[in-house]
Amino acid sequence: MCGRLPIATVAYIDIISAIYAKEPMNIGLVVYPDCLLAGLLAFSDLLLAANLRADRRHFSFSWLSEQGGDVDTAKGISLQTEKLAEASVDAVLVPGAWRDGEAALAPSDKDLVQALRSLPRTTRYWSYCTGVILVASAGRLDGSPATTTWWLRELAGQQFPAVQWKPHETLVYSSENATASGVNGYLPLALAILEAECGASMVEDIRRYMVLPRPEGRQTPLQDIPALIQRGGWLRSLIRHIEATPASDLATLRLAAAMNTSARTLQRRVLVESGYSCGKLMRLVKLNQVGEQLITSARSVAGIAHELGFADESSLRRSFRQVSGMTPGQYRKGL
Repeated sequence: MCGRLPIATVAYIDIISAIYAKEPMNIGLVVYPDCLLAGLLAFSDLLLAANLRADRRHFSFSWLSEQGGDVDTAKGISLQTEKLAEASVDAVLVPGAWRDGEAALAPSDKDLVQALRSLPRTTRYWSYCTGVILVASAGRLDGSPATTTWWLRELAGQQFPAVQWKPHETLVYSSENATASGVNGYLPLALAILEAECGASMVEDIRRYMVLPRPEGRQTPLQDIPALIQRGGWLRSLIRHIEATPASDLATLRLAAAMNTSARTLQRRVLVESGYSCGKLMRLVKLNQVGEQLITSARSVAGIAHELGFADESSLRRSFRQVSGMTPGQYRKGL
């Protein structure tokens, strides 16, 4: 006849049983016609990776849309979705879309915003890029800290003053809401969620096994430049010319001649189209190139200074810290 198990063993078995009996967190991945689908797909892969690493279902997910049924995305992919307002989920993830500052919200978003607003108050709202504006429009960020993509900071502050905006943060995470900047905002969101639900060691394992980049800790004015390039036309041509010119050779008169205009007209047009003075824009463009080199290469700061035409390494270091608030070494490490 077998004896009784020790009390400590029984307690341990009860704890393990409770963990495995716990229902998985059900996350709704929200799609709409012009949304950026790649982030949602990558996010779902990270959820699956967490389930596999833990050997249990921490997470489940479903595809949701305002109208339900088949949704054709901007990538030409059709997804079968459930109706958002009728979904039973613990949290929703709202991605960004191909928008500019004047159209962060499209007329077609009205019904989507209403569907987001109709979800139970217990629902957690996660969003990134222009998706943050959709959640803010639904009133689900009022009174809460939040961030959004750098180029939306003025629009967000003006239209949603009840939100406690933190525009220099790349991620603002709480037990109720989480927001992130940029089209790659799904990554810091996913890692923060995984750490909160599964622990830091799980996150480190997944980051190592999937060779994930380490998300940046905060936004800087350098992140304005990719958004300005996306506007296309004359401004894109101007920025490309600045990128191709050595830093020490940049001057308003030379730039005006290259763009076939007068210095006065150039300065006025740059201010209207970018919001920056001509000198500030030239400086940001060159330092953005420095930032890209720091992240994507192992080249020394001296080597970067030489390649991009700075007068010397010390002037690059000084300018970079003034603009970004970080030394080149801190920026490279994502501190």
